[in-house]
Amino acid sequence: MDYLREREKNTDVFCFQEVFDTPTENKIVNKFYRANLFSEFQRTLPNHIGYYAPALDSHGFDGPENFPISWGLAMFVRKSLRIEGTGEIYIRGYRNSKKGDNTTIPRNLQYVKINVEGRDYIIAHFHGLWNGKGKTDTEERIAQSKKARAFLDKLEGKKVLCGDFNLLPDTESLKILEEGFVNLIKTHGINTTRSSLYEKPDKFADYTLVSPDVKVERFEVPNVNASDHLPMELEFF
Repeated sequence: MDYLREREKNTDVFCFQEVFDTPTENKIVNKFYRANLFSEFQRTLPNHIGYYAPALDSHGFDGPENFPISWGLAMFVRKSLRIEGTGEIYIRGYRNSKKGDNTTIPRNLQYVKINVEGRDYIIAHFHGLWNGKGKTDTEERIAQSKKARAFLDKLEGKKVLCGDFNLLPDTESLKILEEGFVNLIKTHGINTTRSSLYEKPDKFADYTLVSPDVKVERFEVPNVNASDHLPMELEFF
């Protein structure tokens, strides 16, 4: 929250994955995660409009919960911006399609369309499939990437795609997303997107891709332990 307060004044759009929310008074679940994180974000970012895209209801990280709770994606967009539209699509399963273990959790892609001085921008993000077996290619991940690209290719405007893709840099699944885009993790020589809170060997999971017509002013992955993922900061026009 300290990091968000610091960045709030100069950040127009925030993208978050693994966001829980609940209408109840429950604040913490299993002493591990914040059950009302979306509401906390909204209070911390009073100059932004929050858009929530839950993919799973009545579940925590460790299984079903006995109170109303949801889990998914969130975007916060500065109120002064001209928002042309928001929405989501499912790139794996559908809402609440979880059938067993955590590898079947549905995955959605959330987006916002913003018009700035007559130019349309599409900012999208998603949290890629996790299977507990690393971040290599699988049929499901390739299908997920193809669905995301097919959707983005239909949209007009300058495009930014970011998030925790759960993919290694050399995977075919990532190449599908990269085609015709610029991978800022690669072009800026970023050697990890994981903070010191992450102790496993894989040092990549998160990416920011932009269409070639996006003019990048600044891209950084600061060493901030806001979570086990480092934040990605992009300034563009």
